[in-house]
Amino acid sequence: MNRDQQHRMDDIFKASKGSLLQSYKNLQQEESALDKVLRAKVLDEAQIDQQIDRVVQARGDLEKANAHMLLEIRKEMTTAQTEKLDQHRPPPI
Repeated sequence: MNRDQQHRMDDIFKASKGSLLQSYKNLQQEESALDKVLRAKVLDEAQIDQQIDRVVQARGDLEKANAHMLLEIRKEMTTAQTEKLDQHRPPPI
């Protein structure tokens, strides 16, 4: 890997970092809110279902942001680099 390539990959990570952190914090907040409604003395199933949906959405947003960042980094790689990387990845389920 040359320095220019490394610099471009670092720039992609730096540009994505804020969004990833915000998505992660949002996921933590939604999980905390779910924990709170699950610990209530009286369980409100509709409220729990809504909060589960919020957790799922937050988790999906984080995964999507991460996947986009990884795609942008992958586009900076040579064919040989991506082939070598793919050799170390587990097969899809």
